Amino acid sequence: MAQKAAKKRKVNVNVEKSSTNTIFTINIVFYISLLLLVALPPYFRGMYFDNEFLPTIGITSIVVLIWALIKIFKKEPIITERLDYAALSLVGAYLISTFFAVNIRTAIGETLKYVDYVFIYFMVSRLANDKKKIWVLLNVLVLSSFGVAVVGLLSAAGYINYNGSWVGGRINSTFQYANTAASFMMAFLFVNFALISYTENKYIKALYGIEAFVQFYAYIFTLSRGAWVMFPFLFLFLIIMMPKGKKVEPFIYLIGIVVASSLPIVKFNSIVNGPKPHNLLMWIFVGALLSAIFTYLISFIVDAVNKISLKVGISIIVIVGILSSIGGYMVLTSQMPLTLSHGQNEADSLKSVTRFVNVDADRIYVLKYTVKSENSENRDWAYGITIDSRNDLDQPTKIKDVYDKESFSGEKTIEFSTLKDTKRLAITFINNFKDTSVTFKKAYIYPKNNPKDVQNIMLKYKYLPENVASRIQDISLSSHSSSERMQFYKDGFKIFKDYPLFGAGGGAWASLYFKYQSYLYWTTQTHNYFMQVLLDTGVVGAAAIIFFLIALILSIFKLYKAEMDRYERILLASAATGILSLYAHAAMDFDLSLSAVTIALYALIGIINSMSISRKESATPIIKGKKLYNGYYNYGVLIVGIVVMFISFSLSAALRYAEKGDSLVKTNNIGQAMQYYKSAVSYDPWNAKYRMSYGQTLASIADQTKDAATLQEAMNEEQKAVDLEPFNSQLSAQLGAFYLAHGQIDKGIQYVKKAVEVQPLRPENYQQLADAYNKVGMFYLQNNNKVKAKEYLEKAVDVENLFNEANSKSEEPKPMTDTMKKIVDNSKQILKGIQ
Repeated sequence: MAQKAAKKRKVNVNVEKSSTNTIFTINIVFYISLLLLVALPPYFRGMYFDNEFLPTIGITSIVVLIWALIKIFKKEPIITERLDYAALSLVGAYLISTFFAVNIRTAIGETLKYVDYVFIYFMVSRLANDKKKIWVLLNVLVLSSFGVAVVGLLSAAGYINYNGSWVGGRINSTFQYANTAASFMMAFLFVNFALISYTENKYIKALYGIEAFVQFYAYIFTLSRGAWVMFPFLFLFLIIMMPKGKKVEPFIYLIGIVVASSLPIVKFNSIVNGPKPHNLLMWIFVGALLSAIFTYLISFIVDAVNKISLKVGISIIVIVGILSSIGGYMVLTSQMPLTLSHGQNEADSLKSVTRFVNVDADRIYVLKYTVKSENSENRDWAYGITIDSRNDLDQPTKIKDVYDKESFSGEKTIEFSTLKDTKRLAITFINNFKDTSVTFKKAYIYPKNNPKDVQNIMLKYKYLPENVASRIQDISLSSHSSSERMQFYKDGFKIFKDYPLFGAGGGAWASLYFKYQSYLYWTTQTHNYFMQVLLDTGVVGAAAIIFFLIALILSIFKLYKAEMDRYERILLASAATGILSLYAHAAMDFDLSLSAVTIALYALIGIINSMSISRKESATPIIKGKKLYNGYYNYGVLIVGIVVMFISFSLSAALRYAEKGDSLVKTNNIGQAMQYYKSAVSYDPWNAKYRMSYGQTLASIADQTKDAATLQEAMNEEQKAVDLEPFNSQLSAQLGAFYLAHGQIDKGIQYVKKAVEVQPLRPENYQQLADAYNKVGMFYLQNNNKVKAKEYLEKAVDVENLFNEANSKSEEPKPMTDTMKKIVDNSKQILKGIQ
């Protein structure tokens, strides 16, 4: 009996051990899957476009539904925390808003995205459930950011041809947008600086130093002014969040990285704009090597600082801070003469430097400068200076330009008056012709009636590349990008007033802004994440995001106040700073519209939730020694996962069919294209553009075959397209053209007029309307119906008044198109003949 009992116990132990190993293996598989889902998105154009993001949603859904099944089998809860419910409330707000959406397709798309973000959040919360796993996840995110930086730098050096990664002298990297690249790299640069303090291994610290240099180097040459301005404040937050005895470390390591980067930064422009941009790689290696060495050596200094008294440590920080401030001051104030020149063998080309100066409106100023110019070959001019006024919208108006032909050395002055709406001046120094040169040694500006009120103009920064210097010069709330963003926000509130409670659904701004804009601009983003949520989901969504942020802040605060070891505090500091960094920059740009950034953000929030859960003695209440398990939530996650999987794969399939249809249309294979568009519509019935394309191919076939049934089907599809996107002026114009082409004049005019109504500041829309009236008038005239002809030709002429009326309300009026002028003049001439 004893032998049997022992054997039974042995079998049970083996079964339990096997079961434990299986569970461990399953968790590792899911954890690795999670790491891939978090790390890879930045490399697919930031997951901004549907053809990359929709399959990702489908794959994430598959992982989540399998994970939910296992959780149901093991009776382990997925949703337990206040932060969980807060995250779900935002999904709920987007789901509700789809029932009130002005564009149901984009609303569904945004809802799917938020479901995906919350899936990532839930998985991180439950899978990254100890310090080691959190540390690994943070390192994977840092490596992902490091890879983004590498792609950007190697694109600038010409080694990588990633479309849109290096444009206009700015690093956009895989996000194809410089400001988002800057935001992403900045956030995980902070995480990197925290992780340097996590490890005690000095060689690993050196590796972190290399990562930090590459991130910092690429971050600088995104030339993102907003990210530059935020950096010191966010870094201060990181220092505050770091544990005692570790607060000094990130700052000292940052100084080391900045020093190591200084020479590569100075060399960047001359190399990438020179004949051998590949040489940038050498400077990347130099900076990386110096960063590794400095970080390694600094680690000994840090050890020494940690061993001495607190007062001495603070004194060292103060001294380093003062020295750093002095160094920064020297970098930002040290100047040298500005030389612009063209050699004898150099073709004529515009070389210029622009500097911005804040001034008073409606006042007389004097620009005084010391110059040396050479024009030995008697070119048109040796140098020029243009002075532009910039108003609230940063719109330029030229108020003075001077072109000096003679060779000259000495001091000159230019007197000018600012305008009544002048907020600042843009002063541009120019050289254009070969075999000419100019050197501006000094320049300053002052009011004519107050010569003592002098402003020095930084002609050339001694220690900064010109593209960095020019961006620093243009940091201002009245800069073009800043003033334009403020206008977006004003126009956004106009939309909110009309859709206050539930919003206008996901993608509200892109669908509606043309109707509400104060002047004609083109942007599908609000450049403010919180404004976007407000427009998408109204007061309901605003309450949800406030609930979410409050729950998040409370979780971070409780963790900060809790008893934790220094390593947990470092993990908390890194995650919290990363979250603040991403949200802060998203408040002034559209970073979170690139889903890769939002996935990373929700992963960081999941880390906070995971740490909160681990602080509790039990994740669920215990009754009589057993955990109370509510499986309904897990089943809900499972069902949502299945639904989202099918929808995302269906939409993804529709996209592939539509792309195939587009390629067939280009080869004039209308019949086959129609079949592909039909499939696209069946898989994505809410997509207005697919329906319009399907309707247009049907109409083309019907016109050839004279098939009335096909023509009716074409009309139905094109009408459905406009019904799905009623504020899309392009679709309305296309439907109007269809009706006009098929003899339904009243309906045709109705939808061409609608195109004007939903986008009233675009001159081409008025051109289309005038053209429609003109052609209808000519049709009636050819059929000898002079009364009707006169009616429509008069309407064609009256479009000019409609345009002028709308244009007068614009803060930036646009001229009438030349084609419209010809149409209006033609209509007037014909009317004279009729009368």
